[in-house]
Amino acid sequence: MNLIYLTFCTMVLFVGLILAVTPWLMPQTECFSVTVPHGARKEEPLRSFMRSYTLWMAALTAVCTLAWPVALTVSPVDLTTRSGEAALTLLLLVTIFVPLIASFALMLHFRARVQAVKQERGWVPEHAAAAAFVGTESFPKPLSLAWNLLYLPLIGALAFFTLTHYDQFPSQIPMNVDLAGNVTSTVPKSLLSALFPTFFLGFMGAVFTLVHWGTIHSKKPIDPAAPATSALAYATFARVQSIMMVVGGLMVSGVTAVLILASSLGAVSMAAAAMITTIVTLAFVAAITIISLVMGQSGSRLFADTSSAGMSRDDDEHWLLGTIYCNRDDPSIFVPKRFGIGWTSNIARWETWALVAGIVALTALLLVLTTVPLM
Repeated sequence: MNLIYLTFCTMVLFVGLILAVTPWLMPQTECFSVTVPHGARKEEPLRSFMRSYTLWMAALTAVCTLAWPVALTVSPVDLTTRSGEAALTLLLLVTIFVPLIASFALMLHFRARVQAVKQERGWVPEHAAAAAFVGTESFPKPLSLAWNLLYLPLIGALAFFTLTHYDQFPSQIPMNVDLAGNVTSTVPKSLLSALFPTFFLGFMGAVFTLVHWGTIHSKKPIDPAAPATSALAYATFARVQSIMMVVGGLMVSGVTAVLILASSLGAVSMAAAAMITTIVTLAFVAAITIISLVMGQSGSRLFADTSSAGMSRDDDEHWLLGTIYCNRDDPSIFVPKRFGIGWTSNIARWETWALVAGIVALTALLLVLTTVPLM
């Protein structure tokens, strides 16, 4: 198994691992996207629900991971051919999306069971959750958005190098390569197509900056039963995530853009560039996975649970299918996920759809700029 296939196999393993342990990474007041009293997750039947989910996902992850060495060993198809590449692409899609779909289906199944237990036991907020004031001045804070200005000198240097070495670009600039390392598509040389790595770096910088901005302005989940501890945990979580967005974004985007430029000039093969890019991206994903396992969602694993029993709030009605947040009365655009690591958007806010439209427009502009020759 060569390095590219091993990378794909490892990617499948990382995705499956984070999905399998997701229920254990969530705050103590949430179980399969259902608000529950403090301590309820440590008792039956909720604990058995979490174990069952993890066992099912672990088994499926093992099957999908082992599918790679098995397929590469016994496959009758020549994997270096076009049909072989199509088969490997299908295998990658199946081994990534099947666990994702299974995770969502299992979450909905156990969510319904937790809701039934919640109704049977009459778990309701014991009192209206008061807005607790927590002095957060001394707490860790996310990195400033100004750190994303580091993209500008990189973009400028890449553009300057491209313009000063334009005559060295081939008449046909390679754009895609198959798993065997063969170039599968090219575009005619033009100033815009030569500047594709620069546009790509700018696009990725905008995406990572947007995620960073969302981290800073996300709704801060403060547990009224333990306001200071939960606020400190989330502040630490947001700080680390912002560092990962800046450092990881610069690393992944910068390395990828430079390698695309180098492959366009023929300094490195597209196969080598794709392999190195995949390894760097996988290293970033591995770092995010490890941090998630250590910290938990919103920093829920950072401190021992010292909260008292009971429920101080319940906003289940605003979570459609347990994953989609819709609350017209909440001015927040980004909120922490109820099942998973990171943040999701409040679809009831027009700003969410404006951001989606902006990303789609930027993507379309990137494609147009790199496929239409400069007149």
